[in-house]
Amino acid sequence: MTSIGLEHYLVLSAILFTIGLYGALTKRSAVVILMSIEIMLNAAAIAMVAFSRFIVPDMLTGQVFTIFIIVVAAAEATVG
Repeated sequence: MTSIGLEHYLVLSAILFTIGLYGALTKRSAVVILMSIEIMLNAAAIAMVAFSRFIVPDMLTGQVFTIFIIVVAAAEATVG
């Protein structure tokens, strides 16, 4: 049985980012565009936490940046 590695998280992050980018570039509704940007922010958060977990597990830099992303997403939802 294989374990889930860094590559799996990065592929998931790339797929989510691609879906969000497609939605942001092709849709006309402001709400759908904001939701697509939210998906792209979540993809970046997944990648940061994965890099932080697998590359430098002693430091919490990925988690700190993810908290900042969540704050930005909350502000975006307030604007929307």
